[in-house]
Amino acid sequence: MEANAPDLNLAILVGLLPVILAFSFIIFVIYRSRRESDFRRRETELKLSKAEGELKALRAQINPHFIFNCLNSIHHFIQAQEPKQASEYLIKFSQLIRYVLESSAKNWVSLEEELEANKIYLDLENLRRQEDFSFIFQIEDGISPGNYFIPPMLIQPFLENAVWHGVNANGIIQLHISKNGSNHLHFLISDNGIEKSEKSEIDLSRMVKKSSMGLQLMEEKFKNLNELRGTQASFDINPQAGVGTQVRLIIPFEEE
Repeated sequence: MEANAPDLNLAILVGLLPVILAFSFIIFVIYRSRRESDFRRRETELKLSKAEGELKALRAQINPHFIFNCLNSIHHFIQAQEPKQASEYLIKFSQLIRYVLESSAKNWVSLEEELEANKIYLDLENLRRQEDFSFIFQIEDGISPGNYFIPPMLIQPFLENAVWHGVNANGIIQLHISKNGSNHLHFLISDNGIEKSEKSEIDLSRMVKKSSMGLQLMEEKFKNLNELRGTQASFDINPQAGVGTQVRLIIPFEEE
């Protein structure tokens, strides 16, 4: 019996060898899988970090453009020697600029806050234009603005465009909000004006050089928003045969 012990040990070793090899292979596969997973995770984090940085950079570019137009309006009142209107404008402007600065640091704001800020913006523009246009916000039934959260400052640039290049005197700007699938909202902005190119003699932009980057910035902002959050945000601008423009926005939302 003792003479056969080495043979028995050898037989046991040979029998265990496939198990050892299989176990080693499994360990190798698990290690490699984890290493590739960590690599993909780091790669994704870098892409998201880059997209987040680009998104913040675009916010920083858009907000000064927006602030410039508000200052332009204040300048208009000062030049026109209308202190009462200038005072009213400054109060509303301070409310709006506070929202702009606070929302720029956030990824999501309530739809209610965003709409209120845009109403103040249009009030400001209407004051500047001596209340020569009106605006209407319509929200589809079933959408609770206080419970819906969207990325900030995506609507205002298009309302700004409607004010500065769309609606005529006694015109109207309409914003209609509806659901677009389970996690996006549809915003339809329409005006009944035509493209205007003339500027007031006291328009500050005659004296301060300002790059026209609004549309390009919004294209980049929507692109980076989609890359960052995996959404399907988009916009398109449709002139309406000489009777105004329609802008369609698809914006992601989160529900409380």
